[in-house]
Amino acid sequence: MIGFAVVGLGMGRARAKQIVETAGAELNMVVDLNPELAQKVGEEFGVPWTISLKEALGRAEVQVVMVMTPSGLHAKIGVEVARAGKHVITTKPMDVSTAACDQLIGACDEAGVKLAVDYQSRYVDNNYRVAEALRLGWLGQPILGEVRFKWFRSQDYFRHGTGWRGTWAMDGGGSLANQGSHLLDLLLWFMGDPVRVYAETAIMNHQIETEDLGMAILNFPSGAKGTILGTTTFPASQYFSAEVHGSGGGVLIDAVLEGRMRVFGEGLEEKLNNIANPLHSVIEDMVSALEKGTPLRVDGREGRRTVALLENLYASAKEGRAVACR
Repeated sequence: MIGFAVVGLGMGRARAKQIVETAGAELNMVVDLNPELAQKVGEEFGVPWTISLKEALGRAEVQVVMVMTPSGLHAKIGVEVARAGKHVITTKPMDVSTAACDQLIGACDEAGVKLAVDYQSRYVDNNYRVAEALRLGWLGQPILGEVRFKWFRSQDYFRHGTGWRGTWAMDGGGSLANQGSHLLDLLLWFMGDPVRVYAETAIMNHQIETEDLGMAILNFPSGAKGTILGTTTFPASQYFSAEVHGSGGGVLIDAVLEGRMRVFGEGLEEKLNNIANPLHSVIEDMVSALEKGTPLRVDGREGRRTVALLENLYASAKEGRAVACR
């Protein structure tokens, strides 16, 4: 059994439950600065709880630490975890800057521990099938990849949790960086890294530092194009979608986190259905990596790509022009 601890239980409770339900994984401790929350979750799952990260890191049975804190603390906590000889999983995004990501990657490399980033959309069956189909060239020459979401977030949402949401320091951005991070990762997985981006962002209906509406046009090395649209200003959280097509077929993923999709192209749907997805969560992924030596689906360098894209998008929006991706 691979022993896990979860740090940050506002978002981490659901992942603690996932650990309990995953074969080969064992929840050994939960950690939160709020002692009432830590005790509640610890008692719920029948495991020790603490407000001290050092206490969790001192336990030999804890082999992996899942960091579910605000984004701007991922690297700081992850570096401490790595230096204690524990493997690291961060929730998305990996952190708020590529510089912080590089610090964490370096610390994990130096300590010889694994680093994974929890992009759950990568473990959805149909999303995996589409990524494999693109890798195998089944959609022909790529033409266009799009990701879009329209969600609602109240002003109270941004006040909750000590007010870190919607800030540059702790959230790393707004609708694109927080809610949209899964979709940006998916677009990179499908299409590769862009060479040029043009973005616009705005604060339309919230009192926050960062955007509640963002959009972008991307150019990929293959000649394909891409678009991004993400907002938390819609009256209800209605869709979270991805679309991709090439010269040989196309797929509309109407619900990314559930994987509902429509397939266009002769014989493509049957071929997609024959692709088996071996992993269904980052917990399974880490267990497989440690027990069987399989590569992580989103390791630190892969997780860094989304943060790099965000930096380029925000640079473009700030400068009011298209920028070459750095």
